[in-house]
Amino acid sequence: MSSVANIEKAEAAQSSPSWNAELDCVFEAGPRRTIVRRSHSGPLTLQRPFYPEGDVAHVYLLHPPGGVVGGDRLQVNVQCKNNGKGLITTPGATKYYRSDGKYARVHQCLENHGGTLEWLPAENIFYSGCKVDIKTNVSLEDGQSLAWWDINCFGITSKSGQSFQGDVSNSLNVEVGSKLVLRERMLVEERFPLSMSCGLRSHNVAGTLLLTPLPSESIDLVRSVLKNKDGFSATHFDEMLLVRYVGDRSEQAKDVFGTIWSKMRLGLNSRAPSVPRIWAT
Repeated sequence: MSSVANIEKAEAAQSSPSWNAELDCVFEAGPRRTIVRRSHSGPLTLQRPFYPEGDVAHVYLLHPPGGVVGGDRLQVNVQCKNNGKGLITTPGATKYYRSDGKYARVHQCLENHGGTLEWLPAENIFYSGCKVDIKTNVSLEDGQSLAWWDINCFGITSKSGQSFQGDVSNSLNVEVGSKLVLRERMLVEERFPLSMSCGLRSHNVAGTLLLTPLPSESIDLVRSVLKNKDGFSATHFDEMLLVRYVGDRSEQAKDVFGTIWSKMRLGLNSRAPSVPRIWAT
């Protein structure tokens, strides 16, 4: 899409009315496969689940048409219980457009009280002029698994010659057994631009992959995958494997994160990798 078309689309999105939307999704084991119980209000919903692995439900999260604009409020609640197995992805990037001053607010609450939870969406794209506040809260019972990633693109491409100008706050809280084990926040605004040496160092893509629980020796396999790959780093703590990316290619982040997830999935939840069909389109 040309830059002119992108600008026209952003201006059209800016003039659209705000959405208030909420989605509740529960994965629960049924007689033969995971049952997905869902309810929603507003333009936030799930497609009908697929079962390429038999009992694991693969579902596609659908965001408001045309992207997210200032004033939108989106609430996503996902729960796995009673041995329910769920993998959630999106059919495309979630786009946040220029705001007229209002913030778009997204709250994601992910819980695993007995089952497997995999949250593997496409990237977020933040256009210049956007105002966005994203909060993700994860709650896991002791010993329950999580595969989660988040890929953020500030502007369309670093080669556009234009630096990103906008306000984005993206926070993550992870609790295991009611104990807070990880809290972090990415903040990009006028005071904290992408060029900061303690931030993205003038890159425009940042990604995080989190897999838990995994043993400490899993870090060795991950570092072998990351060898000679610029922009990636990995660490392990409290049975959590954390991989980060800072660079300029969201496709590279997703490809490498997907490779690591595939290699770790058997140890994570006793499943061979099963790539969502939508990733191939």
